[in-house]
Amino acid sequence: MKLLCQVLNIEAEIYKKGTLPEPLFQHKVQDIIQELYIRGNKTKIKNKALKRRQWKETDADDWDVLWAEKEWIHEVMDHTHMSNNQRVNHFRNHYELTRKDLMIKNLKRFKKQLEKDGKNEDAAAYNFFPLTFHLPSEYPIFYEEFKRQGDSKTAWIMKPIGKSQGKGIFLFNKIQQISNWKNNFRYNPDNPQAEAYIVQKYIADPLLIGGKKFDMRIYLLCTSYSPLTLYLYRTGFARFTHSRYDMEDITNTYVHLTNVAIQKTSDNYDEKLGGKWNLQTLKLFLITKFGQDKVTEAFHQIQQLMIRSLLAVQKIIINDKHCFELYGFDILFDSQLKPWLLEVNASPSMTSNTPVDFELKVGLLDDVFTILDLEKTLTGTEEQIGGFDLIYKGNPVKLPLNSTFTTLLGAFNNRAQQLKKLAKNTAIRLASNYQDTQQKAIEQQKKDKESEKEKEINQKQQQIQPQLRSSSKGPSALQQQNKAASNNRIPAPVKKTTNVGFKQQPPKKNPAQNGLVQQQQQQINQNQLSAVKKNLYQQQKNEEIMTANQKLQKINDNGANIQQFQPYKQQYSDVLGLKQQKENDEEEE
Repeated sequence: MKLLCQVLNIEAEIYKKGTLPEPLFQHKVQDIIQELYIRGNKTKIKNKALKRRQWKETDADDWDVLWAEKEWIHEVMDHTHMSNNQRVNHFRNHYELTRKDLMIKNLKRFKKQLEKDGKNEDAAAYNFFPLTFHLPSEYPIFYEEFKRQGDSKTAWIMKPIGKSQGKGIFLFNKIQQISNWKNNFRYNPDNPQAEAYIVQKYIADPLLIGGKKFDMRIYLLCTSYSPLTLYLYRTGFARFTHSRYDMEDITNTYVHLTNVAIQKTSDNYDEKLGGKWNLQTLKLFLITKFGQDKVTEAFHQIQQLMIRSLLAVQKIIINDKHCFELYGFDILFDSQLKPWLLEVNASPSMTSNTPVDFELKVGLLDDVFTILDLEKTLTGTEEQIGGFDLIYKGNPVKLPLNSTFTTLLGAFNNRAQQLKKLAKNTAIRLASNYQDTQQKAIEQQKKDKESEKEKEINQKQQQIQPQLRSSSKGPSALQQQNKAASNNRIPAPVKKTTNVGFKQQPPKKNPAQNGLVQQQQQQINQNQLSAVKKNLYQQQKNEEIMTANQKLQKINDNGANIQQFQPYKQQYSDVLGLKQQKENDEEEE
């Protein structure tokens, strides 16, 4: 089994000068495919996951899994032929969910559609994203909303739609603070097409732990949009800032942005902890503070939030059997434990800054490859594979009724034990299937042999039929005919003298009795014929095993009995005599 882990690093080339280079499809597809992304821990994590599965990296065309960057999907995938066994880690138009502006647009559209269909309760559940506007296209609408708020303490956050790792993000609470941006990016003749942004109402009351802000990175695997099939990874992590939260200074990115790429440049950055908490640790801490019921409901809302997000784009995403997607959801708790969706990442970072983080992501990738089932060992009915739990397959997958939780998000990740159990069950099932296959093959061989024997017997019976026809004219048959004729002979009429002379009529025949006699006679003939067939068949079987001397002795023995078969002529004459006598009797009458 080979794995192509080719990640094309062309993002730097595309955004280096802020403009797109020549269309990528003008380059040779093969040259782009052979480019490999080899950089730092990202490659180490993938290589570690590959080694655990005994897969190897290749730059040939006979790959099984292509771990590609988003730009390869946009420019090259439509010009590449893939075989049935090949899989790619992005859907063609994945950006409908993973680009910030399109995500908000599709969520709003789906909510309006639900309201139009009269599903107001379902529509009301789509309240997990902040108030958002697209700039510069919706700048007038945003300006009216900004004035309606009328409070200079209300903060807004600006995010570029096509960047990640906190690049280009800033906060403001006065309209003058974005006037320069508006003038430079919208009206500057040197840059007529400004880079698009979204502006969102900033969540000013986030949940704090130790006085510091945090958000959560949670992983969701989608293997199909038709039917929608989702696997939720039990383990994620919380990303903390390294400065105490303070709304007085909205320009300090170390206070308001939790991105590791930003926090690792802070003077307070802790390299050992990496500014991260395991999701299970976070859940246990919240339970001690808010209680199990409230925290369980909050994590259940996170799971529902993720499902609803993909339902909103289910009919838009181009489903392809070659594609799968590992999404990285960024979610924030406010002070009331309400989850808010910040963004969805199509290529969540696979870099690590701690040993725990490294093992988490190696196990994550390993479980993704297990679910893809390139070896064809799964049954398709598994509800847990490694650290992933099936949460949706056409319909929501519910936990057992005796479960105390409504979601396994943040629960103990027993992937090692589960994979051992899965491997054991798979081995037993494959062994049983092999045994059944062998048993069926043996039974088929027996059936074939029996059918061959039946064919041979039929052929021999067909050869015996001419002999039966010739032997039916022998003396035994003639004797039986004579007996039948004598039994059926009509007696000669007797002349009687009476007062009134008349010709005596023959006795009337009973049709029912005659029919019964004929049936009995036919049954006797059939029995006799079957007996003759059996005798001939037995004689033929005996002759097959007789030696040459035995056959010669049999011929000599039969020569002594030839005289016994002489009465043929006399028997025929007797039959003829009977017929002549019958004719004479009829004339006398």
